[in-house]
Amino acid sequence: MASSSHSVAIVGGTGGLGRHISLAFLTEFKANFHTVRVLTRDPSSAAAQELSGQGAQLHKLDESNLPRALDEAFAGVDVIVNALTSGVPDILKEDVIDAAARSSAKVYFLSEFGCDHRINDFPGYDHPEWIHKRKVAAETRAKLHGKKVIAVYTSGFMNFAISPFLGIDVKNNVYTCYGPPSQRYTTTDTKDIGRSVARLAILALDPATAHKVPDELRIAGSTVSFEEVRDIVARVKGVPKGEIKSEDLAQLKERIRQDPGKNFLDYLRVVLGEGKGDFSSDNANDLVNPGEAFWKWKSVEEYIREL
Repeated sequence: MASSSHSVAIVGGTGGLGRHISLAFLTEFKANFHTVRVLTRDPSSAAAQELSGQGAQLHKLDESNLPRALDEAFAGVDVIVNALTSGVPDILKEDVIDAAARSSAKVYFLSEFGCDHRINDFPGYDHPEWIHKRKVAAETRAKLHGKKVIAVYTSGFMNFAISPFLGIDVKNNVYTCYGPPSQRYTTTDTKDIGRSVARLAILALDPATAHKVPDELRIAGSTVSFEEVRDIVARVKGVPKGEIKSEDLAQLKERIRQDPGKNFLDYLRVVLGEGKGDFSSDNANDLVNPGEAFWKWKSVEEYIREL
């Protein structure tokens, strides 16, 4: 494929994940994308100016006339990446879908990048966010008929999954899991997610490889268990092996069933405890980054060394 032959628009391209997606297109995969447009509410922000300095074209998400702002940003692009968080207003989500449908873009990435909620086991009491994501995905695929719509599931973001939020307290060397501490789960660094999106965009645009890109896929950066994390911390930080508290998984799931839709973190704890966060044996790593030819996936040990 010829270099510098494509263009991409990234909605929410200055956010926590969006920034890393934008940087991947602007740096490591710059040769394939001559135009990188970043849509943001505040083009004057430090994150936006950083990306502008790397060559991004900044487009303000003008909430007074979103359809026009989106149409201008999407005009002539080949790829649209939706990196908006789930907390943005529904009207913005709808306007992005409609503008993508009107555009000439060939490839569209859904705002997924997390748990593979397709395999959740919360019958009748799934979390509203995942229910909404499935609804939005179905609506998007219907409206963007004829375009390539891709969902990328990454399991937990590394900076979130290796934190006290999910029971990994490196600072105090204390670990709390639900279910067996030997249960493994996948966590992927946000830089590697950005790289994966850029690579998938390249593959999906190339007629020779487009057929290899599934509509829904997983990537897996580093897969570990609570026991393995505890042992890594002991080795890297030179401390005794910390305590692992294993809480009752069945009781937690029953509490959710009795009072559903409340604590999203509790849902995540169940997903991890049931093994539904382990993407190590079912992923598209060999498609996205065969033999780590394009980058080395960041490991949990590398992340912990940086803390």
